[in-house]
Amino acid sequence: MTRPVTPRWFRWGLAAIALLALAIRLIYVFGFRQHHQFGGDAFFYHAGANLLADGKGFISPFEPSRHIQAGEHPPLYLIYLAIPSVFGFTSVLTHLVWSSLLGVGTVVVVGLIGRDVRGPRVGLLAAGIAATYPNLWVPDGSLMAESMAMFATALAVYLAYRYWRDPRWWRLALVGAASGAGALSRSELILIVPLMVVPLALLAPAPGRVSRQRWTAIGGAALAALTLMAPWLVFNLTRFEKPELLSTQFGPLLSSANCDDVWRGDTKSYFSVSCSIAIRDRLIHGRLDESETDAIYRRAALDYIGRHTDLIPGVVAARLGAIVGVYQPSTQINLDSAIEGREHGLARLDLYGFQVLALLSVAGAIVLRRRGSVPVFPLLVPPVIVLVTVALTYASTRFRSSAEVVVCVLAAVAVDAAGERLLARGSPKAQETPEPGRPPHGT
Repeated sequence: MTRPVTPRWFRWGLAAIALLALAIRLIYVFGFRQHHQFGGDAFFYHAGANLLADGKGFISPFEPSRHIQAGEHPPLYLIYLAIPSVFGFTSVLTHLVWSSLLGVGTVVVVGLIGRDVRGPRVGLLAAGIAATYPNLWVPDGSLMAESMAMFATALAVYLAYRYWRDPRWWRLALVGAASGAGALSRSELILIVPLMVVPLALLAPAPGRVSRQRWTAIGGAALAALTLMAPWLVFNLTRFEKPELLSTQFGPLLSSANCDDVWRGDTKSYFSVSCSIAIRDRLIHGRLDESETDAIYRRAALDYIGRHTDLIPGVVAARLGAIVGVYQPSTQINLDSAIEGREHGLARLDLYGFQVLALLSVAGAIVLRRRGSVPVFPLLVPPVIVLVTVALTYASTRFRSSAEVVVCVLAAVAVDAAGERLLARGSPKAQETPEPGRPPHGT
Protein backbone atom coordinates (compact mmCIF):
# COMPACT_ATOMS: atom_id res chain seq x y z
CA MET A 1 0.00 0.00 0.00
CA THR A 2 1.77 3.17 -1.17
CA ARG A 3 1.45 6.56 0.48
CA PRO A 4 0.02 9.39 -1.64
CA VAL A 5 2.45 12.02 -2.89
CA THR A 6 2.66 14.93 -0.46
CA PRO A 7 1.79 18.27 -2.11
CA ARG A 8 4.18 21.17 -1.75
CA TRP A 9 1.59 23.29 0.04
CA PHE A 10 1.54 20.76 2.86
CA ARG A 11 5.29 21.12 3.41
CA TRP A 12 5.11 24.91 3.42
CA GLY A 13 2.07 24.86 5.68
CA LEU A 14 3.72 22.49 8.13
CA ALA A 15 6.85 24.68 8.21
CA ALA A 16 4.72 27.75 8.96
CA ILE A 17 2.90 25.92 11.76
CA ALA A 18 6.24 24.78 13.19
CA LEU A 19 7.35 28.42 13.35
CA LEU A 20 4.07 29.32 15.05
CA ALA A 21 4.61 26.50 17.55
CA LEU A 22 8.10 27.77 18.31
CA ALA A 23 6.84 31.33 18.75
CA ILE A 24 4.14 30.27 21.22
CA ARG A 25 6.58 28.21 23.24
CA LEU A 26 9.19 30.95 23.36
CA ILE A 27 6.59 33.54 24.38
CA TYR A 28 5.59 31.26 27.25
CA VAL A 29 9.20 30.62 28.25
CA PHE A 30 10.43 34.21 28.09
CA GLY A 31 7.20 35.76 29.34
CA PHE A 32 6.32 33.45 32.20
CA ARG A 33 8.92 30.77 32.96
CA GLN A 34 12.49 32.04 32.72
CA HIS A 35 12.43 33.34 36.31
CA HIS A 36 10.31 30.52 37.69
CA GLN A 37 11.84 28.68 40.66
CA PHE A 38 11.86 25.06 39.57
CA GLY A 39 11.95 22.35 42.20
CA GLY A 40 11.26 18.64 42.45
CA ASP A 41 11.50 16.68 39.23
CA ALA A 42 12.16 19.79 37.13
CA PHE A 43 15.18 20.68 39.26
CA PHE A 44 16.33 17.06 39.05
CA TYR A 45 16.39 17.18 35.25
CA HIS A 46 17.99 20.61 35.00
CA ALA A 47 20.70 20.14 37.62
CA GLY A 48 21.18 16.47 36.77
CA ALA A 49 21.84 17.34 33.13
CA ASN A 50 24.54 19.79 34.18
CA LEU A 51 26.13 17.19 36.45
CA LEU A 52 26.07 14.65 33.64
CA ALA A 53 27.69 17.16 31.28
CA ASP A 54 30.40 17.73 33.92
CA GLY A 55 31.22 14.03 33.87
CA LYS A 56 29.68 13.30 37.28
CA GLY A 57 27.36 10.63 35.90
CA PHE A 58 23.78 9.96 36.96
CA ILE A 59 23.94 11.17 40.56
CA SER A 60 21.41 12.93 42.75
CA PRO A 61 21.46 16.68 42.13
CA PHE A 62 19.93 17.24 45.55
CA GLU A 63 23.14 16.13 47.30
CA PRO A 64 25.82 16.28 44.59
CA SER A 65 28.72 16.30 47.04
CA ARG A 66 27.79 12.79 48.24
CA HIS A 67 27.71 11.35 44.69
CA ILE A 68 24.59 9.31 45.44
CA GLN A 69 23.60 7.11 42.50
CA ALA A 70 20.25 8.32 41.17
CA GLY A 71 17.88 6.27 39.05
CA GLU A 72 14.52 7.70 40.02
CA HIS A 73 13.81 8.78 36.45
CA PRO A 74 14.64 7.18 33.08
CA PRO A 75 17.54 9.02 31.43
CA LEU A 76 16.55 10.16 27.94
CA TYR A 77 15.22 13.64 28.74
CA LEU A 78 18.12 14.29 31.09
CA ILE A 79 20.57 13.25 28.36
CA TYR A 80 18.77 15.54 25.93
CA LEU A 81 19.12 18.51 28.30
CA ALA A 82 22.80 17.67 28.78
CA ILE A 83 23.55 18.35 25.10
CA PRO A 84 23.63 22.18 25.41
CA SER A 85 25.21 21.82 28.86
CA VAL A 86 28.22 20.09 27.30
CA PHE A 87 28.84 23.27 25.32
CA GLY A 88 28.57 25.49 28.38
CA PHE A 89 24.92 26.50 28.06
CA THR A 90 23.77 25.40 31.50
CA SER A 91 21.09 27.91 32.49
CA VAL A 92 17.45 27.15 33.16
CA LEU A 93 16.53 29.40 30.23
CA THR A 94 18.72 27.40 27.86
CA HIS A 95 17.09 24.15 28.94
CA LEU A 96 13.63 25.66 28.53
CA VAL A 97 14.40 26.82 24.99
CA TRP A 98 15.97 23.43 24.18
CA SER A 99 12.79 21.71 25.42
CA SER A 100 10.73 24.06 23.27
CA LEU A 101 12.61 22.88 20.19
CA LEU A 102 11.72 19.31 21.13
CA GLY A 103 8.09 20.39 21.41
CA VAL A 104 8.22 21.84 17.91
CA GLY A 105 9.48 18.48 16.71
CA THR A 106 6.42 16.87 18.29
CA VAL A 107 4.14 19.29 16.43
CA VAL A 108 5.78 18.36 13.12
CA VAL A 109 5.41 14.62 13.76
CA VAL A 110 1.76 15.11 14.75
CA GLY A 111 1.23 16.81 11.39
CA LEU A 112 2.84 13.86 9.61
CA ILE A 113 0.57 11.43 11.48
CA GLY A 114 -2.50 13.41 10.43
CA ARG A 115 -1.34 13.39 6.81
CA ASP A 116 -0.83 9.62 6.83
CA VAL A 117 -4.15 9.00 8.57
CA ARG A 118 -6.51 11.21 6.53
CA GLY A 119 -4.49 13.33 4.10
CA PRO A 120 -2.56 16.62 4.01
CA ARG A 121 -5.46 18.81 5.11
CA VAL A 122 -5.96 16.79 8.30
CA GLY A 123 -2.19 16.84 8.78
CA LEU A 124 -2.14 20.62 8.87
CA LEU A 125 -5.20 20.74 11.11
CA ALA A 126 -3.58 18.31 13.55
CA ALA A 127 -0.31 20.24 13.55
CA GLY A 128 -2.19 23.50 14.08
CA ILE A 129 -4.02 22.08 17.07
CA ALA A 130 -0.78 20.68 18.50
CA ALA A 131 1.00 24.01 18.01
CA THR A 132 -1.60 25.99 19.94
CA TYR A 133 -2.97 23.44 22.42
CA PRO A 134 -1.72 24.41 25.92
CA ASN A 135 -1.34 20.83 27.12
CA LEU A 136 1.34 20.35 24.48
CA TRP A 137 3.32 23.54 25.03
CA VAL A 138 3.06 23.90 28.81
CA PRO A 139 5.28 20.80 29.42
CA ASP A 140 7.94 22.38 27.20
CA GLY A 141 8.10 25.26 29.65
CA SER A 142 8.14 23.02 32.71
CA LEU A 143 11.41 21.06 32.41
CA MET A 144 9.62 17.75 32.64
CA ALA A 145 10.26 14.48 30.80
CA GLU A 146 6.79 14.69 29.30
CA SER A 147 8.31 16.77 26.48
CA MET A 148 10.41 13.78 25.46
CA ALA A 149 7.57 11.32 26.12
CA MET A 150 5.25 13.19 23.77
CA PHE A 151 7.86 13.26 21.01
CA ALA A 152 8.65 9.54 21.41
CA THR A 153 4.95 8.62 21.45
CA ALA A 154 4.21 10.68 18.35
CA LEU A 155 7.19 9.11 16.59
CA ALA A 156 6.03 5.58 17.47
CA VAL A 157 2.52 6.27 16.12
CA TYR A 158 3.89 7.86 12.94
CA LEU A 159 6.21 4.90 12.32
CA ALA A 160 3.32 2.52 13.03
CA TYR A 161 1.33 3.96 10.12
CA ARG A 162 4.41 3.91 7.92
CA TYR A 163 4.71 0.18 8.69
CA TRP A 164 1.01 -0.41 8.01
CA ARG A 165 1.35 1.00 4.50
CA ASP A 166 4.60 -0.85 3.80
CA PRO A 167 4.91 -3.80 6.24
CA ARG A 168 8.58 -4.67 6.09
CA TRP A 169 10.28 -6.01 9.19
CA TRP A 170 12.75 -3.16 9.53
CA ARG A 171 9.91 -0.65 9.66
CA LEU A 172 8.42 -2.53 12.60
CA ALA A 173 11.88 -2.52 14.20
CA LEU A 174 11.76 1.28 13.98
CA VAL A 175 8.46 1.24 15.87
CA GLY A 176 10.15 -0.94 18.49
CA ALA A 177 13.08 1.48 18.73
CA ALA A 178 10.67 4.40 19.23
CA SER A 179 8.96 2.36 21.95
CA GLY A 180 12.30 1.86 23.66
CA ALA A 181 12.99 5.59 23.45
CA GLY A 182 9.58 6.23 24.97
CA ALA A 183 10.34 3.88 27.86
CA LEU A 184 13.58 5.80 28.46
CA SER A 185 11.52 8.95 28.92
CA ARG A 186 8.54 7.52 30.84
CA SER A 187 8.71 3.89 31.94
CA GLU A 188 5.11 3.00 31.12
CA LEU A 189 5.65 3.64 27.42
CA ILE A 190 7.28 0.22 27.17
CA LEU A 191 3.65 -0.94 26.88
CA ILE A 192 3.74 0.32 23.28
CA VAL A 193 5.51 -2.94 22.40
CA PRO A 194 2.72 -5.35 23.41
CA LEU A 195 -0.17 -2.97 22.70
CA MET A 196 0.94 -1.54 19.35
CA VAL A 197 3.82 -3.54 17.89
CA VAL A 198 2.26 -6.99 18.26
CA PRO A 199 -1.14 -6.06 16.72
CA LEU A 200 0.63 -4.24 13.89
CA ALA A 201 2.61 -7.33 12.98
CA LEU A 202 -0.37 -9.66 13.20
CA LEU A 203 -2.92 -7.45 11.42
CA ALA A 204 -0.92 -5.57 8.79
CA PRO A 205 -2.15 -6.38 5.25
CA ALA A 206 0.78 -8.30 3.79
CA PRO A 207 -0.40 -11.02 1.36
CA GLY A 208 1.83 -14.05 1.32
CA ARG A 209 3.35 -13.45 4.72
CA VAL A 210 3.17 -16.52 6.90
CA SER A 211 2.68 -16.45 10.63
CA ARG A 212 6.34 -17.23 11.26
CA GLN A 213 7.40 -14.09 9.35
CA ARG A 214 5.04 -11.95 11.40
CA TRP A 215 6.40 -13.28 14.68
CA THR A 216 9.93 -12.76 13.38
CA ALA A 217 9.05 -9.12 12.78
CA ILE A 218 7.72 -8.88 16.35
CA GLY A 219 10.96 -10.35 17.64
CA GLY A 220 12.95 -7.82 15.62
CA ALA A 221 10.92 -4.93 17.04
CA ALA A 222 11.28 -6.22 20.59
CA LEU A 223 15.00 -6.62 20.06
CA ALA A 224 15.26 -3.05 18.77
CA ALA A 225 13.49 -1.74 21.87
CA LEU A 226 15.67 -3.86 24.15
CA THR A 227 18.87 -2.84 22.38
CA LEU A 228 18.07 0.83 22.88
CA MET A 229 17.25 0.31 26.57
CA ALA A 230 20.04 -2.18 27.31
CA PRO A 231 22.76 0.28 28.41
CA TRP A 232 20.46 1.83 30.99
CA LEU A 233 19.11 -1.53 32.15
CA VAL A 234 22.58 -3.01 32.59
CA PHE A 235 23.78 0.16 34.31
CA ASN A 236 20.94 -0.01 36.84
CA LEU A 237 21.35 -3.74 37.44
CA THR A 238 25.03 -3.28 38.32
CA ARG A 239 25.10 -0.07 40.37
CA PHE A 240 22.40 -0.75 42.96
CA GLU A 241 22.12 -3.28 45.76
CA LYS A 242 18.76 -4.61 44.55
CA PRO A 243 17.67 -5.22 40.94
CA GLU A 244 16.31 -2.11 39.24
CA LEU A 245 15.37 -1.66 35.61
CA LEU A 246 14.02 1.62 34.25
CA SER A 247 13.43 3.59 37.45
CA THR A 248 13.78 3.46 41.23
CA GLN A 249 10.77 5.72 41.69
CA PHE A 250 7.93 3.20 41.55
CA GLY A 251 8.01 2.38 45.26
CA PRO A 252 7.95 5.99 46.53
CA LEU A 253 5.24 6.79 43.98
CA LEU A 254 3.06 3.89 45.11
CA SER A 255 3.55 4.67 48.78
CA SER A 256 2.50 8.30 48.37
CA ALA A 257 -0.69 7.38 46.50
CA ASN A 258 -1.88 4.38 48.54
CA CYS A 259 -2.53 5.26 52.15
CA ASP A 260 -5.35 6.45 54.40
CA ASP A 261 -4.63 10.13 53.75
CA VAL A 262 -5.47 9.52 50.09
CA TRP A 263 -7.89 6.61 50.01
CA ARG A 264 -10.02 7.92 52.88
CA GLY A 265 -9.30 11.59 52.27
CA ASP A 266 -10.96 14.31 50.28
CA THR A 267 -8.90 13.70 47.13
CA LYS A 268 -8.82 10.00 46.33
CA SER A 269 -7.31 10.57 42.89
CA TYR A 270 -4.01 12.14 43.93
CA PHE A 271 -1.16 11.52 46.37
CA SER A 272 0.12 12.73 49.71
CA VAL A 273 3.81 13.20 50.42
CA SER A 274 3.12 12.73 54.13
CA CYS A 275 2.41 9.04 53.43
CA SER A 276 5.92 8.47 52.09
CA ILE A 277 7.43 10.53 54.89
CA ALA A 278 5.66 8.35 57.47
CA ILE A 279 7.08 5.20 55.86
CA ARG A 280 10.54 6.74 55.72
CA ASP A 281 10.47 7.70 59.39
CA ARG A 282 9.12 4.31 60.46
CA LEU A 283 11.01 1.85 58.25
CA ILE A 284 14.06 3.46 56.68
CA HIS A 285 17.15 3.66 58.86
CA GLY A 286 20.79 4.15 58.00
CA ARG A 287 22.25 4.90 54.59
CA LEU A 288 20.46 2.85 51.95
CA ASP A 289 20.67 3.29 48.22
CA GLU A 290 17.63 4.04 46.06
CA SER A 291 16.99 0.40 45.19
CA GLU A 292 16.76 -0.54 48.87
CA THR A 293 14.43 2.32 49.75
CA ASP A 294 12.39 1.62 46.62
CA ALA A 295 11.79 -1.94 47.83
CA ILE A 296 10.72 -0.73 51.29
CA TYR A 297 8.29 1.84 49.91
CA ARG A 298 6.88 -0.61 47.38
CA ARG A 299 6.34 -3.35 49.96
CA ALA A 300 4.59 -0.95 52.34
CA ALA A 301 2.29 0.29 49.56
CA LEU A 302 1.40 -3.20 48.38
CA ASP A 303 0.71 -4.26 51.96
CA TYR A 304 -1.68 -1.34 52.35
CA ILE A 305 -3.46 -2.15 49.08
CA GLY A 306 -3.78 -5.79 50.11
CA ARG A 307 -5.43 -4.82 53.40
CA HIS A 308 -7.94 -2.45 51.76
CA THR A 309 -9.09 -4.21 48.62
CA ASP A 310 -12.67 -3.11 49.26
CA LEU A 311 -11.66 0.51 48.61
CA ILE A 312 -9.90 -0.18 45.30
CA PRO A 313 -12.92 0.32 42.97
CA GLY A 314 -13.72 3.75 44.39
CA VAL A 315 -10.10 4.91 44.28
CA VAL A 316 -9.55 3.70 40.70
CA ALA A 317 -12.81 5.31 39.58
CA ALA A 318 -11.72 8.60 41.16
CA ARG A 319 -8.34 8.45 39.41
CA LEU A 320 -9.84 7.71 36.01
CA GLY A 321 -12.50 10.37 36.49
CA ALA A 322 -9.92 12.96 37.50
CA ILE A 323 -7.65 12.35 34.51
CA VAL A 324 -10.51 13.11 32.11
CA GLY A 325 -11.73 16.04 34.19
CA VAL A 326 -15.04 14.74 35.52
CA TYR A 327 -14.00 13.99 39.13
CA GLN A 328 -13.34 17.09 41.25
CA PRO A 329 -12.25 19.21 38.27
CA SER A 330 -11.73 22.36 40.36
CA THR A 331 -9.53 20.39 42.75
CA GLN A 332 -7.48 19.05 39.85
CA ILE A 333 -6.98 22.59 38.57
CA ASN A 334 -5.79 23.71 42.01
CA LEU A 335 -3.41 20.75 42.24
CA ASP A 336 -1.96 21.48 38.82
CA SER A 337 -1.36 25.04 39.95
CA ALA A 338 -0.07 24.43 43.47
CA ILE A 339 1.96 21.23 42.94
CA GLU A 340 2.74 21.07 39.23
CA GLY A 341 3.52 24.79 39.07
CA ARG A 342 1.13 25.72 36.26
CA GLU A 343 -0.38 29.17 36.26
CA HIS A 344 -3.91 28.87 37.67
CA GLY A 345 -5.67 30.36 34.66
CA LEU A 346 -3.62 28.20 32.35
CA ALA A 347 -4.42 25.08 34.38
CA ARG A 348 -8.10 25.86 33.93
CA LEU A 349 -7.63 26.38 30.20
CA ASP A 350 -5.68 23.10 30.02
CA LEU A 351 -8.57 21.14 31.51
CA TYR A 352 -11.35 22.69 29.44
CA GLY A 353 -9.28 22.48 26.28
CA PHE A 354 -8.65 18.80 26.87
CA GLN A 355 -12.33 18.10 27.43
CA VAL A 356 -13.27 19.75 24.14
CA LEU A 357 -10.58 17.93 22.18
CA ALA A 358 -11.34 14.63 23.92
CA LEU A 359 -14.96 14.80 22.78
CA LEU A 360 -13.83 15.67 19.27
CA SER A 361 -11.33 12.81 19.33
CA VAL A 362 -14.09 10.31 20.10
CA ALA A 363 -15.93 11.55 17.01
CA GLY A 364 -12.68 11.39 15.04
CA ALA A 365 -12.11 7.78 16.04
CA ILE A 366 -15.62 6.91 14.88
CA VAL A 367 -15.00 8.63 11.53
CA LEU A 368 -11.76 6.71 11.00
CA ARG A 369 -13.38 3.44 11.97
CA ARG A 370 -16.27 3.92 9.55
CA ARG A 371 -14.15 5.01 6.61
CA GLY A 372 -11.71 2.17 7.24
CA SER A 373 -8.74 3.37 5.16
CA VAL A 374 -6.32 2.91 8.05
CA PRO A 375 -6.65 1.21 11.45
CA VAL A 376 -7.62 3.25 14.50
CA PHE A 377 -5.87 1.17 17.15
CA PRO A 378 -2.38 2.80 16.93
CA LEU A 379 -4.04 6.07 17.93
CA LEU A 380 -5.84 4.41 20.82
CA VAL A 381 -2.75 2.82 22.39
CA PRO A 382 -1.40 5.99 24.12
CA PRO A 383 -4.74 6.77 25.84
CA VAL A 384 -4.97 3.15 27.01
CA ILE A 385 -1.45 3.37 28.46
CA VAL A 386 -2.39 6.59 30.27
CA LEU A 387 -5.52 5.02 31.77
CA VAL A 388 -3.56 1.98 32.96
CA THR A 389 -0.85 4.19 34.46
CA VAL A 390 -3.32 6.44 36.25
CA ALA A 391 -5.35 3.51 37.57
CA LEU A 392 -2.19 2.02 39.11
CA THR A 393 -0.71 5.28 40.43
CA TYR A 394 -2.59 8.59 40.62
CA ALA A 395 -4.15 11.25 38.38
CA SER A 396 -1.62 13.90 37.41
CA THR A 397 -2.37 16.00 34.34
CA ARG A 398 1.18 15.55 33.08
CA PHE A 399 0.70 11.77 33.09
CA ARG A 400 -1.82 12.38 30.30
CA SER A 401 0.74 14.07 28.05
CA SER A 402 1.62 11.05 25.92
CA ALA A 403 -2.04 10.69 24.95
CA GLU A 404 -2.42 14.37 24.07
CA VAL A 405 -0.59 13.95 20.76
CA VAL A 406 -3.14 11.47 19.41
CA VAL A 407 -6.01 13.54 20.81
CA CYS A 408 -4.83 16.33 18.48
CA VAL A 409 -4.84 13.97 15.49
CA LEU A 410 -8.27 12.50 16.18
CA ALA A 411 -9.76 15.93 16.90
CA ALA A 412 -8.41 17.12 13.54
CA VAL A 413 -10.10 14.17 11.82
CA ALA A 414 -13.41 15.14 13.43
CA VAL A 415 -13.07 18.83 12.49
CA ASP A 416 -12.21 17.93 8.91
CA ALA A 417 -15.17 15.55 8.63
CA ALA A 418 -17.50 18.22 10.03
CA GLY A 419 -16.13 20.73 7.54
CA GLU A 420 -16.71 18.32 4.67
CA ARG A 421 -20.33 17.84 5.72
CA LEU A 422 -20.92 21.58 5.94
CA LEU A 423 -19.38 22.18 2.54
CA ALA A 424 -21.41 19.33 1.03
CA ARG A 425 -24.65 20.78 2.43
CA GLY A 426 -23.80 24.21 1.10
CA SER A 427 -22.79 23.11 -2.39
CA PRO A 428 -25.16 23.86 -5.30
CA LYS A 429 -25.50 20.16 -6.05
CA ALA A 430 -26.64 19.44 -2.49
CA GLN A 431 -29.09 22.35 -2.61
CA GLU A 432 -30.64 21.03 -5.82
CA THR A 433 -31.17 17.57 -4.40
CA PRO A 434 -34.88 17.30 -3.49
CA GLU A 435 -35.96 16.07 -0.13
CA PRO A 436 -37.68 12.67 -0.05
CA GLY A 437 -41.27 13.06 -1.21
CA ARG A 438 -40.73 16.62 -2.55
CA PRO A 439 -40.57 17.22 -6.31
CA PRO A 440 -37.53 18.97 -7.79
CA HIS A 441 -37.56 22.76 -7.95
CA GLY A 442 -39.63 24.13 -10.87
CA THR A 443 -41.75 21.02 -11.51
